[in-house]
Parts: sequence; C-alpha cells; structure tokens
Amino acid sequence: MLGNRKFDFQIKSHFPTKASPEFLMVDLVNNLDKLVEDRQAVLKNVLNKAQSMDKRKLKLSVSTYGNVRAKKLFEPILQLSNA
Repeated sequence: MLGNRKFDFQIKSHFPTKASPEFLMVDLVNNLDKLVEDRQAVLKNVLNKAQSMDKRKLKLSVSTYGNVRAKKLFEPILQLSNA
C-alpha cells in the first residue's frame, strides 16, 4: 500500500540486465491490458515508433520477451524488414 492505493510488483525471472528501448516497447505491449490509457492510441504510437527502431534488436526482444499479442502485432513490421 502506498497512500490509499495498492500496487502489485512482480519479479520476473527472465528479464534483461539492462532495459533497452526495444525491450520496453515489447513489455508495454505485453502489459497493455493493465494500462488505463486509450489502448488503441497506445498501439498506434507503438507501431509508429517501431518503424524507426533497430529492427534486429526489436526482433530479438519480441522473440525473447514477447507474448502472443506482441508477436502478432510486430510480425508485419519485422517481416517487412526481412524483405
């Protein structure tokens, strides 16, 4: 409890030692259901930002840390970079 709000902190065993922008993007998509912000707006911003990110690093983060939703969301972007 902090103030009148209850927070839930979780330790994950499979985390990078240093959080990269690519990892943070994947983690954001993984935890989209926990956001109070407009999810569609967040996803639009994620897709726009992903276009300018290092595709190799993003692909590694998605394959290592992404859940099914993240993998499906980033798949078209990552496939385009392979072409």
